[in-house]
Amino acid sequence: MEIRSGIPVGRAVDALVIPWFDDSPPAGEWWEEAAGRWLEDSGTRGEGSAWVRLGAAETPDVFIVRLQAGERPAAESCRRAAGAGVRAARQRGLKSVGVRVPDGADEDTWQAAAEGLMLGDWRYEGLRDATGRRAAPDTRVLYAAGSTSSGIRAAVRRGSVLAEAQNVTRELVTLPGNMATPAHLAAAAERLGREHGFRTEVRGRDRLEEEGFGALLAVARGSVEEPCFIEMEHAGEGGDPVVVVGKGVTFDAGGISLKPASGMEDMKYDMAGAAAVLGILAAAARLDIPQRVVGLVPATENLPAGNALKPGDVVRGLSGKSIEIINTDAEGRLILSDALTYAQRLAPKAVVDMATLTGACVIALGHHAVAVLTASDGLAEELSAAGEVTGERTWPLPLWREYRAQLDSDIAEIKNTGGRAAGTITAGWFLRDFVADDVRWAHLDIAGTAWAKEAHGWQPKGATGVGVRLVHEWLRAGERG
Repeated sequence: MEIRSGIPVGRAVDALVIPWFDDSPPAGEWWEEAAGRWLEDSGTRGEGSAWVRLGAAETPDVFIVRLQAGERPAAESCRRAAGAGVRAARQRGLKSVGVRVPDGADEDTWQAAAEGLMLGDWRYEGLRDATGRRAAPDTRVLYAAGSTSSGIRAAVRRGSVLAEAQNVTRELVTLPGNMATPAHLAAAAERLGREHGFRTEVRGRDRLEEEGFGALLAVARGSVEEPCFIEMEHAGEGGDPVVVVGKGVTFDAGGISLKPASGMEDMKYDMAGAAAVLGILAAAARLDIPQRVVGLVPATENLPAGNALKPGDVVRGLSGKSIEIINTDAEGRLILSDALTYAQRLAPKAVVDMATLTGACVIALGHHAVAVLTASDGLAEELSAAGEVTGERTWPLPLWREYRAQLDSDIAEIKNTGGRAAGTITAGWFLRDFVADDVRWAHLDIAGTAWAKEAHGWQPKGATGVGVRLVHEWLRAGERG
């Protein structure tokens, strides 16, 4: 990622991406005439994009992205424009691309533009040959009219690091279940720890049995893949940690409560929360943030077998609480209950868990928002503010005590599902039952946002890596007070 001053001419880059706001005054730049003709001829309303100037030897090709002023924060608009532009450049096979950052842009907008340039054209091609591939642009530039400050340069580096961490998360989520096993997740955490300087400890089956991770072990019974519990730590400046927890079900067939065959291949991404935690720790170490951060990942498969967990079974996890199993496909909350119990032993400043937990979340919020469930209104508001900055919007759902009654069991202290009604909320309530009232905790259900079926803005088709930048923005806002 480079920052250059001045407006590019003479094919300094192959493509120049222009974020265009309708209320922006003319600046007398060479591309404005072509952009104006397109805007006038196309009759475009709202967001739109097009190549408006191609093949001129003395100037770059121009890709313009029309943005609605005021509909989104300027930073998110520039992130979307940069992402769409770099994807268009890759589709044309161009080797270099630049973004004209608007005059007067603040540090957040510069960071966002850097993120868009790194995120917009990501794709995983490690499992097929190079025939017909379009290589990614190897030069990416942010252009300013004049000189840039040290704060802007730091913001661009921060955006680049966060986007790279999000792309690491995307790759882990994209890998098929026969490759991204629990052991693979553990090895990836150890490799990232060595590369970036954070501590990693992996508990295997023997330690899990010895220490009482009964819920995680119960889910793992139907699989030949060994479960594990991954603990990562960025030391920062010490003190009480923020703990981030990610659901690591590397393939979810539903267990004995088998899922329908149609679409089951997508259950390889049921570890998107876990992958995000790895990305969060990698970025925390690379940026050397002051906050101490601990990442926890309970990892397993959920498959049917003769010894698999059955509906009607009762299990006890690390908390010692008895859990009646109503549906073995409600397994993510089981393994998270062990992780949340363990997290509280670390005297956390706050705990945030992320999981592709419920299909009901997609019904409630579609693919546009992360559901937040927490007993702390302040924490929900903080996460919402962070999501507006990063373009990963959140929406709170209630945890009223009335919902807890749906989890009452006739033979155990709690059952693992509360029926179809309010499925996302009762799943959140199950997790809350394992968190003490004085712990600042939030659950993020990312089931509707972990995967995109179509490309838009900075998000290409496929794994999103949601949560990495959201959590980091929340942490950074906390540092600023």
